[in-house]
Amino acid sequence: MGALHIEDVCFVYEDLDSSRRRRPALEEIPEEELVLKHLDLEVADGEFVCIVGHSGCGKSTILRILAGLQAPVCGQISIGGRPLEGPGLDRSVVFQNYSLFPWMTAKENIEFGINQASLELGRNLCKGEVSRIADEHLAKVNMSKAADLYPYQLSGGMRQRAMIAMALASNPRLLVADEPTTSLDVTVQAQILDLMKDLQQEMGMSILMINHNFGIIAETCDAVAVMYLGRIVETASTKDLLENPMHPYTQDLFRSIPQVTDQRGKRLEYIEGSVPDAYSIPKGCAYFPRCRKAQKGLCDESLPPVVDLGNGRMVSCFRYDQ
Repeated sequence: MGALHIEDVCFVYEDLDSSRRRRPALEEIPEEELVLKHLDLEVADGEFVCIVGHSGCGKSTILRILAGLQAPVCGQISIGGRPLEGPGLDRSVVFQNYSLFPWMTAKENIEFGINQASLELGRNLCKGEVSRIADEHLAKVNMSKAADLYPYQLSGGMRQRAMIAMALASNPRLLVADEPTTSLDVTVQAQILDLMKDLQQEMGMSILMINHNFGIIAETCDAVAVMYLGRIVETASTKDLLENPMHPYTQDLFRSIPQVTDQRGKRLEYIEGSVPDAYSIPKGCAYFPRCRKAQKGLCDESLPPVVDLGNGRMVSCFRYDQ
């Protein structure tokens, strides 16, 4: 059994009206209100997988579900073969913004995480043992000399290292990272990504990362899942995706990336149109209005099936081979 298994998961942001007495059944929810639409995803043991897609496509919603902060309306999620049930020690989350307690030092933040994990496990660690484990985690992220500094005294890269150390307190099977390098400069980004890869190999854990930077993805990830409006439209190994993207949306993403070999004065490529409003998603394939390969009467009438091409490669498109 792999580290993470997501099957047919749907999610909707519920009405906060207190008069609602029960959670709606899936058949009662209009398709356009679903934030995640019958999502399938696999992360193998020891694998580094990245989710990429436009803002609002549902990437961070997946993270919040895995963190136990929200629950899907249907589908199955398991980590290491065990069903996902609220927060748990089998996975840890590194959020995009540094979530350190400002009144605690770096070491005290990590000790807090260790204490919380030990309570979940029903263990009662003495103060000296907690301190020793915190020192080990600080050493893993090369922060031993900054143990007694407060968050405001740490650089962005150091705060992110402290967050990673805090996430490792429960020795998770799966680490979920929401754009962990977004606010960092390029040099520090590389250091954080190298650190995550080293820790992944050292601890044997799997990583699911949300990111927009294909340069980072190419250097770091084993596989990529491409999302568009709540659906995964293509999954493949990083090598296969970079060499031969098959879904028109993935192709257009790569086409819009400036190349150093482009002729001077050449106009930048871009994806025509804009992402549809979540409540005005077109019938059929959601990418139809922007797609260069779209076929009227086919793509705008039916939802494309997910085609399994083998070796972990899947694409949801009628005309992927055109």
